[in-house]
Amino acid sequence: MNKVLVTGVDGFVGKHLAKELFANGYIVDGVGISDIGASNKIKELNSYMLINLMKRSALKKIDFNAYNFIIHLAGLAAVGPSFEEPLHYITTNVGIEINLYEEVRSQNAKPKFLIISSGSIYDHSSDLPISESSELLPGSPYAVSKISQEQMAHYYSQLGFVTILARPFNHIGPGQNLGFIVPDITKQVVDIEKGERSTVLTGNLNAKRDYTDVRDIVRAYRLLIERGLPGETYNICSSIPTSGEVILNKIISLSDKKISYENDPVKSRPSDYPIIYGSYEKIKKDTGWMPEISLDKTLLDVLTDWRNR
Repeated sequence: MNKVLVTGVDGFVGKHLAKELFANGYIVDGVGISDIGASNKIKELNSYMLINLMKRSALKKIDFNAYNFIIHLAGLAAVGPSFEEPLHYITTNVGIEINLYEEVRSQNAKPKFLIISSGSIYDHSSDLPISESSELLPGSPYAVSKISQEQMAHYYSQLGFVTILARPFNHIGPGQNLGFIVPDITKQVVDIEKGERSTVLTGNLNAKRDYTDVRDIVRAYRLLIERGLPGETYNICSSIPTSGEVILNKIISLSDKKISYENDPVKSRPSDYPIIYGSYEKIKKDTGWMPEISLDKTLLDVLTDWRNR
């Protein structure tokens, strides 16, 4: 039976990935930095290891020969703070990946790696839809760290590691923390339903971005370890540009309350690129993947999630 190690399993994406892999017959072990006690335990995991992956010595407690696959999610994921702490982002995201490869190398293990990069690394002035061959132009230290991770993966591929790279675009879905458009709007709507606030405050609603349900994204990750071609890079996206205004109005329409909104200058920042969306033709061709969960279903599930919190 195939065994998978998921780093960053205690995060938003990691929890969904554990469910996807378990449901498809994999034995899943996870590494994270959260003390997930009984109340937060991820029941799909065979085992959970609390490990700081920045400490190379800590990785020695993992027997990498036990795994067929490593799906590497761990790292710093929020773009905004990277502008304030660029060195922290580069050293953390690149350092963790190097530690993983080096410890696997020292144990002479041969798992297949899936390294998670980001759709944010592209030159967003490229012709649309953005494909894997589009030019790269990082717009943040976070994006620089992701390009650096890709380059390190190419380096280790020359040393004999089998690696696939994934470039997911915007994730949305139940369980996502605040700091992103969908949970930020949804929580405010739920607060209005509870009588705790009167108005939704929004940022720039005009920019159109490519949103994919996290459950579709983790299904893509599973299919990539099963069918993806070694050394290749794959976009994971919906190919549908959606504005913040559309998302706001859809969420509001799901509530029985009469809800008003207003622009918050603190939240608003001009977008250099009014529309960004990608192409998933390559991953569809090689694995059969395509998005299945509609935006309406995702937003309803997110709203239900926040109502239940």
